[in-house]
Amino acid sequence: MKSLPMVASVLGRKYGVKVVIGGKGAYTDGSIIHLPALPLECNETLIGLARGFVDHEAAHIRETRFDWLKLANLTPLEMHVWNTFEDWRVEHRLARLFPGCRQNFNWLIRHLFGNDSEQTDDPAMAILNWLLLSVRAWDVPSLGGQRDQVGASVETEFPGLIARLNLVLQKVYACCDSTQDCILYAREVVSILKDKTTSQPQQNGGSKSERTAKNGAPDGIPSKVSRRLLECLLSIDENELPFDLGDRLAESLNKETPSDLNESLRVAQLGNKTTKPIAPEDATATKRASIALRTQLQGLLQSSVLKRTKIGRHGRLDARQLHRLSVADARVFRRDGRKVGINTAVHILLDCSGSMRRRIKLTTQVCHAVATALAAIDGINVGVTAFPAGTPTDGGNGNDSGPTICPILKHGERLHDNFAVSATGCTPLGEAFWWVLQQMMPLSESRKIVLLLTDGDPDSFNVALDAIEEGRRFGVEIYGLGILSEAITQLLPHHSRTINDLPELAPAMFGMLRGALIK
Repeated sequence: MKSLPMVASVLGRKYGVKVVIGGKGAYTDGSIIHLPALPLECNETLIGLARGFVDHEAAHIRETRFDWLKLANLTPLEMHVWNTFEDWRVEHRLARLFPGCRQNFNWLIRHLFGNDSEQTDDPAMAILNWLLLSVRAWDVPSLGGQRDQVGASVETEFPGLIARLNLVLQKVYACCDSTQDCILYAREVVSILKDKTTSQPQQNGGSKSERTAKNGAPDGIPSKVSRRLLECLLSIDENELPFDLGDRLAESLNKETPSDLNESLRVAQLGNKTTKPIAPEDATATKRASIALRTQLQGLLQSSVLKRTKIGRHGRLDARQLHRLSVADARVFRRDGRKVGINTAVHILLDCSGSMRRRIKLTTQVCHAVATALAAIDGINVGVTAFPAGTPTDGGNGNDSGPTICPILKHGERLHDNFAVSATGCTPLGEAFWWVLQQMMPLSESRKIVLLLTDGDPDSFNVALDAIEEGRRFGVEIYGLGILSEAITQLLPHHSRTINDLPELAPAMFGMLRGALIK
């Protein structure tokens, strides 16, 4: 799926919520929005549904007072009507702050509710459908015809009901400013429905004026069968009620979850992993390697940053230019020019899967040496992440633990020696790479580089390749360093090297990065 992880990350930061991609369900727990694992390739409709789900649930997380809702202790029917009103209210509040999401909501409404064929045969259920279409037609007028068609059917079974409900809807549209308001209006709607079940025929037939409700709308008497259907609606179980917008979105997304999660789009989540300081004897070897690499890189960068001296009207007096004064040329001063220094974020992605057990010591030494060398260069912001890690710690999807990562060095954090990690688990390279991309996109550095340290093939070559290609599309430069293995050359045939010992690190890294750092 093209760039959905990046879109979800951007939306999450914009709305102030967390978005997790992976697992087997679409839902929110009140603070985190969960998207299921989705196909690597999909159409624009599925992308729109996923984005709409994030918009919709983010609106609820930001605006809905769930504590008030819990205290209200609503019946299932009241809850359903409340959700119809609350969905509209929170979406409008979000669109007021972020106007771009209004277009997303309107597309969702047309896509989910604009099908005339989806009509219920139950007259009582049609009331809920009419309420939903009436509210949604405020933003999407094209639903007006469908609303009126359903309303005519409701009016036939429950004369006068539409007029009374319309008065409530007018108040919802004009005055609904909070979760509590939606609760009150939902209760008012259910109260009107209860009144309809207790309506009794007028004695001696009554006059038309006597059959007029207090609000001035004709309030006829439903048939005995219709009243019985309405009574069933009032006592209905929540599982028998129709889906609301959020439920329909979740159902549509869940249907798209691939049976093989390893070949699906997922983003790794934060997990637990123990890190320890590198052993003193290893630290000595690491220091030698980092000094060798830093010396070569700094010499390269220094020669690339210096620029030819400029002659002008400001700077230090240059005696060789004094002859210019004879012709009234004031350009006799020298100024050493410099190119703009490097401004680059580098993220090292460290493979510590089970296949690395015999190589993990060398790999952590390499990782620490590279991080140390780069962190010592002005203008480079270094981050390091290990994968896989343990059980998710950031609100992971409860029905699927999914791939995990563990940050060792965050961008902007001071360099430390806690790089020693154990090797265990699989190799979810693609999922970990998506997480790294999400972290790097907000960084202020103009250039972004990811360095993969690995010894073998990822769990899914297609997932890893898809993530790498998307990273390049976003302008991220990707390099790989194989540790005692040339498998990385299959993913990065022109941007990778292989080393078998620590002394080989400096020339290998220098060969890869010399062109990258001086662009």
